[in-house]
Amino acid sequence: MFKVINGGLSEGSDTSRKKFISAFVTNTRLMGVVCIEIHWKLIDNSRNTEFCQVFYLDAEEYGFDSYEYVVGPDDEETKAKAEALSNRLMGGLGGVMVEISEREARALVQDYVYMNYKLGIDIPEEADIEFIMKPQITLTMEERHSLMVKQCEEIIGDYQLLNYFLMRCVGHDFEAARFLAGDHISLAAFRNDKPATLMRNESELISSDMSQEAGGSFSTIKTYRCQSLVEQKTYFEVITSRLKVDSFKVIDLEVISRDHISPQEANMMTRRNEYIMLDDLDCDPMEFTKETSKYTVRSQETAYETGRLFMIFNPHNNHVLERVYKLFDDVFGIVFVSNYGQLMVASFKRENIAELERDIRVHLGLDKVFPVGKYNFDAPVLYEFVRSGFPDFEDFIEAVSTDDPDK
Repeated sequence: MFKVINGGLSEGSDTSRKKFISAFVTNTRLMGVVCIEIHWKLIDNSRNTEFCQVFYLDAEEYGFDSYEYVVGPDDEETKAKAEALSNRLMGGLGGVMVEISEREARALVQDYVYMNYKLGIDIPEEADIEFIMKPQITLTMEERHSLMVKQCEEIIGDYQLLNYFLMRCVGHDFEAARFLAGDHISLAAFRNDKPATLMRNESELISSDMSQEAGGSFSTIKTYRCQSLVEQKTYFEVITSRLKVDSFKVIDLEVISRDHISPQEANMMTRRNEYIMLDDLDCDPMEFTKETSKYTVRSQETAYETGRLFMIFNPHNNHVLERVYKLFDDVFGIVFVSNYGQLMVASFKRENIAELERDIRVHLGLDKVFPVGKYNFDAPVLYEFVRSGFPDFEDFIEAVSTDDPDK
């Protein structure tokens, strides 16, 4: 919970009437999660007049998942705190902020609160939402469609459509799946499952046919075969399906087969190289913060026993445009700063790691960062090191390496 009160300690958000100033939502609904930022003016307060709320909302399983806020005077410090809060909660979503009305903002918050009630999920204790829940907002069908459009990025390609559609079906987010589909499509093939995660999807065009509509115009109906790796609660499976697409809408869905596979087989399907640069720090590790690099500003920071990890996501969701979609391709890079003075910069792409390390060295100081080594692994290693408890990365690599007696 993030709370900022600069003076006027008795002036919280609950002591004043609220005047709506603005609201924004991320256009990440098709990923299953959105963030809403609402700015209110506390008109009865003399000093702490600014109230910024950020809601993290999950359309699949968790509903109204988390909430944070800033209260403070109308000054640069409060604005900076609010911006830092938004970057922290929204930095991993890969979308842009779209302005919405007060009516739309209230309706969205109410939708997810009702979802929590239905699923028996507690509302975050610190959430100041009582004033948002009244009056109850009921959007018309046209208003709901308009709001959904604002929450979704534009569909510009068939692969993007297929990846998002299957992702929403697998996650049991049928409202978003229907937004991407034709009027008469059946989603029954996925309704008996538990909500799951689409780890990988590979699409193959198998036919393309011209069709003449009633008005005389022509359209092209394309048929794709998709092979989807799905992580269920207790097992992995590969779902093979056939989908028809017309004008960026899925108009037909047929599940052909479903096959359970082992965790080892799933790991092989998602395997990727990891590039790591190891540096020594000639400074206190705590000098490294999220503000050290323009990339880590939007990272998600996690503390471990041996240091701090900064997960940096791409500022977009372009990985969904690919013919072969992989869940973890939304990661730009990872930075781990150990308590023992080591800096590790990792990425699944060579160009990302070079750019990230260069930016860190420039901003932290060239006299504080000394290169030690470069590594290329055929599977992710950094997380294993972080969880291992080893204080030194090179000692960890030596310990887990298997000596080949023939070499």
